Amino acid sequence: MIITVGEFKRLLDAYDDSLELSFSGLEYHRLKQKGDAHLEVEFEEKVFKDKQGHTRIHDDKY
Repeated sequence: MIITVGEFKRLLDAYDDSLELSFSGLEYHRLKQKGDAHLEVEFEEKVFKDKQGHTRIHDDKY
């Protein structure tokens, strides 16, 4: 699912700024702009879709 930054900000407006944001066990790394219209959330783990469309997570740490 892709949403705009504005939509995400509006969703977060309902919550207190002091709350911690969890990514279901993934470790946040950074935000990276890709092109003029795309912002990507990057994680320490490599998250990708395989040829069958299944989500895969690879963690080099272990």
